[in-house]
Amino acid sequence: MSLLLSDAKFRARGTPRVVAACCRVLLLLSLAIMPALPLLGQVRVEGRVRVEGGQVPSFGVTVRVETEDGELAAQTPVNSEGAFSFDGLNKRTYRLITAGEGFETSQQPLDLTRGLTQVLVQVILVPARKTQGPAVDTARTDAQASKAARKEYEKGASDLAAKDLAAARTHLEKAVKEYPCYARAQTDLAAVLEARHDWAGAETALKKARECDPDYIDSYIVLGQMLNSQKRFADSERILQEGVRRSPASWPFYYQLGVAHFGLGEYPRAESEYQKVLELNPSPPPEFRVKLADLYLKEKAYDRAYSQMDEYLKADPNGRFASKIKNIMQQMKQSGVLSQPEATK
Repeated sequence: MSLLLSDAKFRARGTPRVVAACCRVLLLLSLAIMPALPLLGQVRVEGRVRVEGGQVPSFGVTVRVETEDGELAAQTPVNSEGAFSFDGLNKRTYRLITAGEGFETSQQPLDLTRGLTQVLVQVILVPARKTQGPAVDTARTDAQASKAARKEYEKGASDLAAKDLAAARTHLEKAVKEYPCYARAQTDLAAVLEARHDWAGAETALKKARECDPDYIDSYIVLGQMLNSQKRFADSERILQEGVRRSPASWPFYYQLGVAHFGLGEYPRAESEYQKVLELNPSPPPEFRVKLADLYLKEKAYDRAYSQMDEYLKADPNGRFASKIKNIMQQMKQSGVLSQPEATK
């Protein structure tokens, strides 16, 4: 779900090439398949999770590290003391997402670009409010899994967090062999298989996760994102809509639906999905603004596109798209495609 920002110069208003040039300034590819450009070096992250009041949360709390475009970088369950750690993370900005049954999902920025080799974080969970859908990242099969299966899962999740895919696969396969209906383990196994480009194996694992626990929404989000990265947009839409029916208040579904509709050329529907993202999450990942700018350029709504690029720079002034976006915004002002109020910003 990425874009390539063209350095093509805008021409004066009124020439036949203006519209074409404007439309080409941002070409949608896919952030899911465009490799990130991390800084040199790696960082260890250590943290602890506490409930309001200082208590250690019960079993079932998971911490995820995601890139700003929603790609999973690492994931691990917290231990019995509420602690977690990640080794070998690249020096870049991430989101730290902590979720557990009975709690609001916590999201906080994780900036690893400051030259440190170790970062300490603390997460405070608050009790869940009543919503339209089930809590995010809960799996009823967690409690049904045997002790041996849970032990293998915890080892596999730890290896996955450390990016040791071979070891993670070994432990996760043991977990699902011990208890095939372990939805969380099947979903993490799918992430490992996807990283190994075993798309068929990943789909099979995610299908099993959904069959065993149709309300474990992570399996729908992971599969929808994977299908989008393969440009299987129609298949992605079908899976994501199924997830929306189960958790209509989960904004990542609408984000990925917007990607799917854009890929299908259904721009009004893509805009509708992106607006739902903003309704549910007023502070989405910065790359969301780039996606919306892409859409507005496709619809020739240049003022709106410019505004979204401006929002991106406010949210992430030193982000990986920042330099090119600044250049494009300057070109747009010089080209005369903007209305006067936007051109004076």
